[in-house]
Amino acid sequence: MPAPARYLDHVERLTEAIATGDLASGTRLPPQRDYADTHGLATSTVTRIYAELARRGLAVGEVGRGTFVRSPAVGAAAAFAQWAPSPGVLKGVDLAFNYPVLPEQAEALRQALREMASGGDLSAWLAHTPHDGHLSDRRAAAQWLSRRDGVAVSPDALVVCAGGQHALDVLQLALCRAGEPVAVEALTYPGWKALAAMRDVPLVAVSMTPDGLDPLALDKLCRSHAGRLRIVYTMPTLHNPLGGVMPLAQRMALVEVARRHDLLLIDDSAYGFLVADAPPPLRLLAPERTFEVCSLSKPAAPGLRIAYLIAPVEWRARVHAAMRASVWSAAPFMAQLASRWLNDGTLDDWIVRKRALAAQRQTIALQCLTGLGSAGYAGAFHRLLPVPAPMRCDDVVAALQTRGVAVTPVDAFAAPGQTAPSAIRVALGSPDTDATLQAALIQVADVVSGRHRA
Repeated sequence: MPAPARYLDHVERLTEAIATGDLASGTRLPPQRDYADTHGLATSTVTRIYAELARRGLAVGEVGRGTFVRSPAVGAAAAFAQWAPSPGVLKGVDLAFNYPVLPEQAEALRQALREMASGGDLSAWLAHTPHDGHLSDRRAAAQWLSRRDGVAVSPDALVVCAGGQHALDVLQLALCRAGEPVAVEALTYPGWKALAAMRDVPLVAVSMTPDGLDPLALDKLCRSHAGRLRIVYTMPTLHNPLGGVMPLAQRMALVEVARRHDLLLIDDSAYGFLVADAPPPLRLLAPERTFEVCSLSKPAAPGLRIAYLIAPVEWRARVHAAMRASVWSAAPFMAQLASRWLNDGTLDDWIVRKRALAAQRQTIALQCLTGLGSAGYAGAFHRLLPVPAPMRCDDVVAALQTRGVAVTPVDAFAAPGQTAPSAIRVALGSPDTDATLQAALIQVADVVSGRHRA
């Protein structure tokens, strides 16, 4: 009897069948035990096959229903790929990504460019900069963070990165080892997942409370991995997509577990600026083991591509080496532009405006999605909307795409091996007007409620 085909052979065979249409979108794949019996495989091998299809955006597991083939368009949404409206749709509305840019920001940029061009040493922008950034830029960021936290931050603790995603990339390069597991929340940031997949870094899921990562579950996971876990990636201040804000007691419990098992903590605070009264960041509770990423993509603008990475003293040399190996240093022009807005209070003004905008957008969302069970933080730029059975999440995403509205299925955030709840994340930050947002949310409500079938 010939040996069973290797695990990847089955993956490629199913991938080709999906690409050719032999396995159509919405087709339910055989139960894992049935597939294993048919092909002479272990059930654990079939689990790996289906998980790889899900990682490629070709299939999705649904609680209590099985694993289904998904359309390429929906797979792209699940992978957080850039989206374009369906053919025949003149202009789409993006409720998948958050780009909260205020109307006055373009003019502020124009004015800043004029002033920067008319004075200062322009030749400095054409030269190499230190791996951690110019001291003046690190000072500006340190002063801003010190005002935010009420505790002094040293410029030496900071590294200027080329955006939040680059900061996460630097951390994986500096800290992670191929094949060594990293703990993440059961629902985690897709950008971190994508980096880990490229580096063969396995992610292990930690169950969550409504407010974020569960320290008791993390402690149990550490014991089961017998010292192999070293790193935890988490979003304690305004979790994406759940919208929870971890309370101080839960943060203290997390720090206690981290010290007990000698864990390094990565605090991604991409949306943290929206929480005016947030508990102290993990960095202040455990400075010897916490890395914090403060991106300006949301409080300023995604095109700025500047973030600040704060690292414990004993890890700074390795972080600097990772910067050198990746992009050498962030673009000095962008860094100085960011410093200008940090120093003159412009960014603080924008944060106040964006907090008000987020609250206003939440009010609109609550009105449009009344009775549909949406959930989220009152000051966030997104809400979580459940998809009721027997409707499938993929069908909702696909139906909205045909109407020119992009949303994200929540399984995009699911850690490997986790089955996400049947829900979509509705981002509120990108539409240019409230009226545009309202019209798009009405389309979302129509599809999710099933009124579009009437």
